[in-house]
Amino acid sequence: MLVHNPFFGNGKGLDLHVRTQHMLDGTYSFVSNASVRIGSDVLEVVSTGQHLFNGIEGAQLPLQLSGNPVTKNVEEICRDSNGKKNCSYMMNFDVTLGNKDQIRIKVASNMVHVDVKGTHENFSGSSGLMGTYPAKHHGKISRDGINYIQDSDKFAEEWQVFETEAKLFQESRYPQHPEKCIPAIKARNLRSDKVKSQQRNTAEEACAHVRGPEWEFCIFDVLATGDYGMATTIYG
Repeated sequence: MLVHNPFFGNGKGLDLHVRTQHMLDGTYSFVSNASVRIGSDVLEVVSTGQHLFNGIEGAQLPLQLSGNPVTKNVEEICRDSNGKKNCSYMMNFDVTLGNKDQIRIKVASNMVHVDVKGTHENFSGSSGLMGTYPAKHHGKISRDGINYIQDSDKFAEEWQVFETEAKLFQESRYPQHPEKCIPAIKARNLRSDKVKSQQRNTAEEACAHVRGPEWEFCIFDVLATGDYGMATTIYG
C-alpha cells in the first residue's frame, strides 16, 4: 500500500497499490504492477505495458478515473555513449488530479515506476509506504503512525494489503494476507573487486545525468539488473 487517503475527492477516496516480483533467482525484486483507485474506478498498469480499467484490458485512452483524466504517451529516449546512440522506449500513464497534482505510472525496462506529485489540498490525511501527510514522523513509520521500523523487510510487511482492505489487482496472487510477503534473498556478491569497480564506474557514467539522492538509486538499479538503459528511461 503506497498511498491510502479516504478523504480524497470529497470522500471518493484514493488508494495506490504496487505488486512486486522477484528477479535474478530471487536476489532482487521489482514493481511488476501498479493500481490506482479513485472512487469506484480502478486503473491497473502491468510491466508488459498492458493496462486495465475496471477489469477491461486495453480500455481506450484517454479516459476518466472518477472524473480525473488519464492519458498515455510513449517516448523514445536516446543518449550518446562513447560515440554510439542508445535508444530506449518508455510508456507513461498520467493521472491528473488537479492543482498540478499527478500520479505517473511509468513502464520502462520491463518494470513499473510510480511517481506521485501532490499538495496539501489533495493529499492531507494520506498514509502508506510513502509515509504520512502531513508527517508527524519521518522515515519508516508503522500503520499506527507511532513506531519507527528500521528493518526494510518488516516495514514492507507492515504495509502489506490486509484481507479486509480493497483488492485493486485484477488477479489475486500468492501470498495474500494473512500469509506473509516473501522477501528477496540477500545474496552474497561473488564478483571480484576489480570487476565490481569497473561495473560501478560504468554505472556512474550511465547515471551521470541524475542529480540528488536518486543518483545512488540509479546506480544500484543499474548494477543489480545490468540494464544500463534504465538510467535513461526510468531516471531520464
